[in-house]
Amino acid sequence: MDFHRIISRRDLSDSAYVLRFERNNLNFLPGQHINVGLNGDENRPYSIYSGLYDDYLEILIKEVKNGNISHKLKLTQPDDFVSVDQPHGFFTVDAEINKKVPFWFIGTGTGISPFHSFIRSYPGLSYRIIHGIRYFSEAYDHDKYETGHYICCTSRDSDGDFNGRVTEYVKNADILKEAYFFLCGNYEMIDDVFNLLIDSGVHKLQIKSEGYF
Repeated sequence: MDFHRIISRRDLSDSAYVLRFERNNLNFLPGQHINVGLNGDENRPYSIYSGLYDDYLEILIKEVKNGNISHKLKLTQPDDFVSVDQPHGFFTVDAEINKKVPFWFIGTGTGISPFHSFIRSYPGLSYRIIHGIRYFSEAYDHDKYETGHYICCTSRDSDGDFNGRVTEYVKNADILKEAYFFLCGNYEMIDDVFNLLIDSGVHKLQIKSEGYF
């Protein structure tokens, strides 16, 4: 584990925030995750939220009630240090196809993190984000995406683009069978959406998934 100096914290809601810290020349592929924690304490995996060409690292964190790491990281201040290991994971976009095919990025909650990194990293990417959340207040950085490319599915209020779960949206959507589909979030959503896509005629090799606990 290496130590990276914290630059800032940006609150997105009462419980969600973006922690920014020095990159220290760490190399990663968009879609990978890093384990982040405090010196001498446990750590937790977080998908990288920042882009490939940013000179800093960012992670999107949802503070968990009675959680250890998410609460402690929120209490840190600029110039404090976090421990960071090397990037892991294969939830990545093939560089050879990222400008040739459309992508559907389907996620729940903070599962939008790798999609934010994809879009910052690959200008000109053809994408649609379908984001499943409870309330519109959890539509993290929704104004950073191109108009019409971000679809917010809210299950507990009617302020989003679609009132209902993300699985309901996909079930009734006109599935673009030539697209590549990236699923990130809770395992129940991933299983349900995977089956919906297969039933719609999408080839399983066009689907990637990353489960969040």
